Amino acid sequence: MRSFRFSRFAIALMIACFLALLGAIGLATEMARTVQASYTGSPNLSPMWWAKMPELFATVFVMLGTIGAIGYTLLFALRRSGLHRLSRLEIPHAPKQM
Repeated sequence: MRSFRFSRFAIALMIACFLALLGAIGLATEMARTVQASYTGSPNLSPMWWAKMPELFATVFVMLGTIGAIGYTLLFALRRSGLHRLSRLEIPHAPKQM
């Protein structure tokens, strides 16, 4: 079996994804605690807290889109994007058999 190794860049992306998931789990936990606290007697949330959710989702979407654009720009500048890899791809042509 041929050995396979991930590139350093792939490892860095995997670590970044892990940390993002860890942060999302922590955020969900804290949101659940604030909702739970509103039912146990100490209301921390306003009565219309759910009305702000579309604005929150839009803000997160714009923020993640900006981070993604910066990441792709960095990959493009380092010539590691898929566009640059496809331009260097060499495909051997097999003779046609009839």
